[in-house]
Amino acid sequence: MSKRVALGLLTLVGLVLTGAGLWFSSHLGSEGSATFTARPGAGRLVVLEPSVLNRVDSSVTITAKAEPGTEVWMGRAAPSDARALVGEAARQSVTGVSLTDWALRTTSSGDGQAAVLGQADVWRQATAGKGGATLTVSQADAPETVVIGSASGRPVELTSLEVTWQRNAWALQSLALIIGGLLLAAVGVAGLWLPRRRHRSGPSGRRARRVSPAGSSANTPGATREGPVARHPAVGGDQRQDTVVLPGAARSTREDTVVLPHSTTTDDKEERA
Repeated sequence: MSKRVALGLLTLVGLVLTGAGLWFSSHLGSEGSATFTARPGAGRLVVLEPSVLNRVDSSVTITAKAEPGTEVWMGRAAPSDARALVGEAARQSVTGVSLTDWALRTTSSGDGQAAVLGQADVWRQATAGKGGATLTVSQADAPETVVIGSASGRPVELTSLEVTWQRNAWALQSLALIIGGLLLAAVGVAGLWLPRRRHRSGPSGRRARRVSPAGSSANTPGATREGPVARHPAVGGDQRQDTVVLPGAARSTREDTVVLPHSTTTDDKEERA
């Protein structure tokens, strides 16, 4: 695996972790409160199974809402006692949760009438209210089952059902995901961007070197430039040298020079005579 591919994957993982952290944080809030909702169907008791109530080691709050004036009753008991009272009555069981839509997963079963719920002595805790009721279940007596309906055992039409867990550690974990994801993404982006910047500013800023035969100097004092050819003063009597200026391949601010020996012509001899 190349370095650029590894840095790209690192950036992608960082972005995914950041997105997951933001998504969890938007649902959990600053207090780490996870709420799952459902709207049970009419004509059935609602039964919350231990797989939901006792899935985490923290208290869970159940809130059932109905139309104003409607009596809502709920009680918690051992799973075997609750099952004996409900029997084969029509019921909607809450068996799990879904993180994708933060909803309660339910199944429907049974067909019949339950016994009178409010008069049974198996309930460890019971509550009732007009238009709704709320019950908090600790994990001290787990496993447990909660049944929602009327005290007479008849079903109640609920407008909403909410189950809430609260744990401060969840809010901190969401924040850690966000920070960790941002750090990974920043490292990946920096690793991909910095080498490209160095590559762009490197070779183009270098100057080409002058090329000249051994023993000669491209910067001989007193040299004069005439167009593309610069003539140097004669060296050693008859010997003269022409400096041919060639443009650099990289078009740098300096030019490459090649020093060529100047051949003595007939006109030069006559001029010296």
